[in-house]
Amino acid sequence: MKTRNEMRQALFWCAFVLYLVCTTLQFTMWTEVGPVSKALVLGRYLSFALAGVKILWDLALLFQTKAGGWSITRQGVGCGVKYALMGVLVLLVVWTSGDTLPLFVLALLLASKEVEVERIFAVALPVQTALMVLVFLTAWVGLVPDLTYVREDATVRHSLGFTYPTVVMTYWFFLLVCAMWRRKRGISLVVGIMLLALNAGLFALTDARNGFLLSAVVIVVEMALGQRARWEGWAKRLGEKRWCQLVCRVVRHGYEYCGVYLSVLLAGLCVAYPAGPADLINRLLSDRIRLTAQAAGDYGIHLLGNSIQWVGYGGHVDWQTIGERYNFVDCAYALTLFNYGVVFSALVLVGLVLLGKRLYRQGNWNHCFLYLAVLVCSFIEPRLLEIHLNLILFAAAPMLYSCPNGLRGKN
Repeated sequence: MKTRNEMRQALFWCAFVLYLVCTTLQFTMWTEVGPVSKALVLGRYLSFALAGVKILWDLALLFQTKAGGWSITRQGVGCGVKYALMGVLVLLVVWTSGDTLPLFVLALLLASKEVEVERIFAVALPVQTALMVLVFLTAWVGLVPDLTYVREDATVRHSLGFTYPTVVMTYWFFLLVCAMWRRKRGISLVVGIMLLALNAGLFALTDARNGFLLSAVVIVVEMALGQRARWEGWAKRLGEKRWCQLVCRVVRHGYEYCGVYLSVLLAGLCVAYPAGPADLINRLLSDRIRLTAQAAGDYGIHLLGNSIQWVGYGGHVDWQTIGERYNFVDCAYALTLFNYGVVFSALVLVGLVLLGKRLYRQGNWNHCFLYLAVLVCSFIEPRLLEIHLNLILFAAAPMLYSCPNGLRGKN
């Protein structure tokens, strides 16, 4: 029995690591090296197949009795129906959008059954770090191109082996989130200063302002959490005051429904654009509001998604030619709505709310902060559902693979 359980676990780890490596490298210039691009695509589909075997194996065990025989159980049937409904919805979304990302996300989340979330972060951190170093080194020695872009003010931006400078800072941000998730109680001042210096160095090379600011906020907050012994007593005394308790309830509500409020905010800004405040925020966010409003007008919003050929600067340097067709939307909430439709987007928002509540009940405020940081980052970057980066999604997996309460333990 122990050997079989280990084999099931090994299926997930093979699928997860393979997907992590292949998907990460697909956002780098390694796709331009010989047959690497095709190998990465095959690797991703192999990871999907391995995850599928793990899911079917887990489901089959629900029909196994304690004596070792097989029997149709309410629990097994309930989970089977639940899996089927989710699969049908995702397949419809994939068919209408032409994007397989939701299928991979669902497969990996369901395959993570009986795998600890902390272990996933522990495995992913060294793999992600090694991949980032590998890409940097191969770009440095010239094995893959370091694409450079020039802003209007003559600032030179380096992609450092990735497809675009902002991609570098996005990976750096999620690498920080992964590392800080494992720390749980913050970092020391020395470590924080070193990370801030590295963050500043990456910013000097990429000029990715939003990613730099978000990463700096994460580092500073983690430094403060690392010094909690100095202020924790004062915070507890402050928390006993009525006005502070009221503020905390408001903050908690905003944290749990952050994804919903950010989506509403984005919709309001798009409707108001180009009015004064909306135009100001648009300029601060590097034209993201205008592009989102333009995409809504061009492609509309569909019930189950739409197949859209997005055109961005990643992997190219000819800005003049691409600029004539550029239509990319960076906001993950808008991109999810445009690509996958109203039904899927609504379910994602519900899932985000439930995940926020779940993390809050677990009582680790550091995890809650990191989750909030990812939600805010998703307002300006399209990485919310990219599970090779946003590992916090695995904390929501039990909501998908768990059986309905009324069916547990019943035949």
